[in-house]
Amino acid sequence: MKKILLSALLAFSLHAEIVDRIVATVDNQPITSYEIAKVSKEMNLPPNQALNYLIDQKILQEQIKKQGITVDDYDLENAMEKIAKQNGMSLFEFKNVLEQRGEYQKFKKALKEKLLKDKLFAQIVNTNLKITPQDIKNYYQTHKDEFKTFKTVQVTKYVANNPEILKKLQQNTLLNLPNVSMKAEVYSPEDLPKNLLFLFQQTKVGQFTPIINQGTHFITYYISRKDGEEYLPLSSVQNIIAQKIAQQRREQILKEYFSKLKNRADIKIFNN
Repeated sequence: MKKILLSALLAFSLHAEIVDRIVATVDNQPITSYEIAKVSKEMNLPPNQALNYLIDQKILQEQIKKQGITVDDYDLENAMEKIAKQNGMSLFEFKNVLEQRGEYQKFKKALKEKLLKDKLFAQIVNTNLKITPQDIKNYYQTHKDEFKTFKTVQVTKYVANNPEILKKLQQNTLLNLPNVSMKAEVYSPEDLPKNLLFLFQQTKVGQFTPIINQGTHFITYYISRKDGEEYLPLSSVQNIIAQKIAQQRREQILKEYFSKLKNRADIKIFNN
């Protein structure tokens, strides 16, 4: 049974001398005044929000333990490599940057915590998420304008081995930059992979797409013009619709799941 005495927290002040004591327990797991002060400072939160955050973390950690969820070195290396590529670096280069800043161990710890939570969230959502063909059809019929597209699109494709070069190009197309190849191209929706098709849809005429990391090189497209209008058939967008529905329901599933966990948890907050 949850026993919360929020008034006790009003007496807690970050400006006072902090005596490390147990402020609260979550299923007999302690939360100390030092932890609250640390989170308050690091996350720029008032003490009551810092306490709520720590309560949620204790509940998450307990669930991760109960479900037997683990993250090994292989998981960490894969996740770090993806982050490195997103920043235009190799894994070795990325690790070196973190080491030079003295942030490697802190980053690795935070990443492991995130991966553990992601695995838990995926398990919860996958267990409770059910999307039927009728759900997909209903979404398509009620959001059809989301799937309106061009018949043809004219673009200029720019390729470079450094994203910084493309950023400069996006700011000024008149620059004569080295090591950049360009090519004018015309596409119809059928010519494009789904991710590029939706990227072109979302980018207005006269603008650049975000820079795309292709591993060995980087690409950006300038949208010159779009002609014609048509609707993508349901058969070609049903996976995208399923992802949209899943994202919408994911937040609600997690919210309801953790609300139940929190209500069942034995949470106690102590007076001075």
